[in-house]
Amino acid sequence: MNLRGLVTYVRVLVAPRRAFSDLVVNPTWGWAALCGLGLTLAAVLLSERAQLHMMALMEAQRMAAMPPGERVREQIAAAQVASLRPTFLVIGALVAPWFVWLLIAIFFWIVALVSGARPKVSWAWTATLNSYAVYGVAGVINATLVALTDPATISRPTDLVLLPSPAMLAPHSQQLAAFLTAYNVGTLWYYVVVFIALETLLRMSRTAAVGVTIAYSLLFGVLAAFGGTSGH
Repeated sequence: MNLRGLVTYVRVLVAPRRAFSDLVVNPTWGWAALCGLGLTLAAVLLSERAQLHMMALMEAQRMAAMPPGERVREQIAAAQVASLRPTFLVIGALVAPWFVWLLIAIFFWIVALVSGARPKVSWAWTATLNSYAVYGVAGVINATLVALTDPATISRPTDLVLLPSPAMLAPHSQQLAAFLTAYNVGTLWYYVVVFIALETLLRMSRTAAVGVTIAYSLLFGVLAAFGGTSGH
């Protein structure tokens, strides 16, 4: 890997259209993968205390609804794995992105193909990993805010999203609030970059790229809604 890929990756943050124009000619993703994993790991480590607190709280709530005998067995099992949770978080930060990136790249390739473009699989993979620069940076910023927050105030997944979002407009609906966290300032920035990647690198028409980006954001919202209420 040469430093050109790293420069392009950083350029995605400040000049995405130029970055993806360069990637059309030289579709590199090595530095993007390394930086993406680094950003993900940093976000996980910064928010680790809050995540562990939330996991323990949600587990306690789940056990409270169990019959006494079953509850005791679950408490014993939970105690045995409690010390391994930080390790699981780190492993997840290093392994899970690859599966997520693969699914997103397949999605980008398919929708570009359906739209009438003639995308290469390498373009979809390159677009996925390089656009993740924005998502990763936003994630680190959000995790920093979480790290500065008292973990005792974290009681559900939506509490882990502290970047400004419309979620504050739905204080009485946890599912709607979770859906709206997918439209925080960090993800909105990410969606704009995804649109540019689809149009510039995957050669989609502007109309198709807009439609796919909107559908992509709605998918994020649906997943957030399910994740934000999974413990209740």
